[in-house]
Amino acid sequence: MNRAPLRRISARRLEATSLYHYRRKQFLRSHPYCQVWLAEHDIDEATAIRDLGFVRLAGPSGPATVVPLSTEIHHRNKRRGADLLDQKHWMAVSTDAHRRIEGNKAWARAQGFLLDF
Repeated sequence: MNRAPLRRISARRLEATSLYHYRRKQFLRSHPYCQVWLAEHDIDEATAIRDLGFVRLAGPSGPATVVPLSTEIHHRNKRRGADLLDQKHWMAVSTDAHRRIEGNKAWARAQGFLLDF
């Protein structure tokens, strides 16, 4: 008797992944700048958006610095099940910031970029 091979991805996960890709694009549009960089420099996200990503770190007369663009979604909580689509644990981050979070988990937990599950 021939049996059909097992699915690599369940139908439910395939649907959630499709929805995730759509919501990810929307989230990155509404959070265009790296939230880790903004948090480290104590800059409000609304200020960075208003100033089109040019901020002054050394007071009002200091040189303008460009805030890194967000290109990825970091999940502060696990990505399993319903947590995949739970935007309250999402962060818009640059590739460099995402590498730092994944490479130094103790630091990321101390900063609140990773949650203990």
